[in-house]
Amino acid sequence: MKRADRWLRWRPTAWEACLVALILMAGAWSAYLSPYYLDIGQILDSGRQFIIPGLLAFGLLPIVLTGEIDISLASNLAIGAVLLGHLSAAGVSPWLAVPVVLAVCALLGAVNGVLVSWMGLPSLAITLGTMGAYRGLAYIIGLDTGYTDFDDAYLSVGSGYVFGIVPVSLVLFLGVAVVMAFLIHGTVFGRRIFAVGRNSDAARIVGIDVTRLKIVTYAMAGALAGLAALVWIGQYGSARGDNADGSVLFVVTAVVLGGVDINGGRGTVLGVTLALLLLGTLRNGMGLANVGGPVQTVVLGALLLLGVLRPVALRAYHAVRSGAARGKAQAAGT
Repeated sequence: MKRADRWLRWRPTAWEACLVALILMAGAWSAYLSPYYLDIGQILDSGRQFIIPGLLAFGLLPIVLTGEIDISLASNLAIGAVLLGHLSAAGVSPWLAVPVVLAVCALLGAVNGVLVSWMGLPSLAITLGTMGAYRGLAYIIGLDTGYTDFDDAYLSVGSGYVFGIVPVSLVLFLGVAVVMAFLIHGTVFGRRIFAVGRNSDAARIVGIDVTRLKIVTYAMAGALAGLAALVWIGQYGSARGDNADGSVLFVVTAVVLGGVDINGGRGTVLGVTLALLLLGTLRNGMGLANVGGPVQTVVLGALLLLGVLRPVALRAYHAVRSGAARGKAQAAGT
């Protein structure tokens, strides 16, 4: 079957359909809590809540698909934010500053990739270490006060609107989602990512450069963290070493809840996007219901557990069904 035919015959998975139903239920709950929820302007503005973690989640997605993890992305974002603040204070044009920051953040991501893939070190331990190292570097660059005075051109992506109602950052998010969907599901590069996640040894045997592939995925994630930093300074008007601290739970939850197997080899961009919409809707609804931050953290943790346990439960269910079918076949044969 040709690739175009596969795209035309594509259908959402059962889990993706379930996520759509959960989004509708969460939206109905939020509308019940507040009559202003269904206002189109409010809905579009509330979407800005998940754009920054969403960009980080899109960066994390290909890494998890290869069977690895990166929990340093929020610290990478902080470095990007304070670098943008430093360059803005120095009078550097954003047309020059943004590519420089994206390159620096991609390089920091590639460092993780080299340590994990080329040196063969465990990704959780490595990115836990770089999470602290990069956060410390962000504090050094941003000093104690950080940056709050930005040139307006630096803030336009995170605070601007298209047609006066659609946030520019939301358009950026959707554009990144489309590009990531094409890269992961419509290119040779994407097929190699899935192959490595399913069996890295077999991928090496057929000629895939697993080391380089993983370094590229980590560099991509770093670049998206730099892009998220640009949105951050526009939304919040500040750049400090503690930017996005604690957001890793939301990011990992979005990826795993979106149906991505934490062991690699399975997952879709659509699933992650739907999970982000669900988490954003729930956060908006909990905000309308005045649910405290600790309770919201408990909800995120529970959803993360659901995402991790879901594939395990499915595999156990299919194993039981297969065993029962074999038992019936043997009984019929006797």
